[in-house]
Amino acid sequence: MQDIVSQARKNGMISAGIDLFLAALPVVFIVVGFISFDRPRIFDDEMTNYIASGILIAFICASVIFRLRALNKIEALSGTNAAALYRSCIVVCICTTTCMYFYQSHFREITRILIFLAAAAYVIVSWFRINFSLARVSGVSTFRTYVWLCVIFFVLNILCNATVIALALSERQIDPGSALTITAILFKLLLPFVALIITSIVHLLAWSKIEKISAEA
Repeated sequence: MQDIVSQARKNGMISAGIDLFLAALPVVFIVVGFISFDRPRIFDDEMTNYIASGILIAFICASVIFRLRALNKIEALSGTNAAALYRSCIVVCICTTTCMYFYQSHFREITRILIFLAAAAYVIVSWFRINFSLARVSGVSTFRTYVWLCVIFFVLNILCNATVIALALSERQIDPGSALTITAILFKLLLPFVALIITSIVHLLAWSKIEKISAEA
């Protein structure tokens, strides 16, 4: 049993580590872009874009596979439905992406928005349930901390976006090129990635603390 727990911990840490890498990479490009080019650097070559997208998708798939392997092992030991929930999230994401990409001309704008919101709500609720289950069966409260951090950063992102919109509407009173406006825009640009980095670190820490798995009552 302890060997299975060790494998689950290792797979979970690899997945969280990949997430951390993917979260940190855009920040590096954005910061370097602003320092070197006064704007985020964008790949102009179409082939380069395809290659970068392919590498990104490969890393995301690797993260999904390692996390699913970890959750499968935990589900087998605890009886929780964490792996089943995660598989359903994968199916929802694939179906939603497929519909949006291949059949977007068949849907009205409001329909596409509703489909996206419904899928996003399902994935978010399932993701929170998965992490609360992990906290319950592993005894690692850091999984709960991770969930509440996600909620806090989500609210911060909403407030930040609202601030930028308010500044844009007040551009007659505030110079668009002022330090306040530039700082707000840069903060809005970086906050989602900073949030992902911090939450990924906490998630990695949570997986590293798993020492035992108990059966769910």
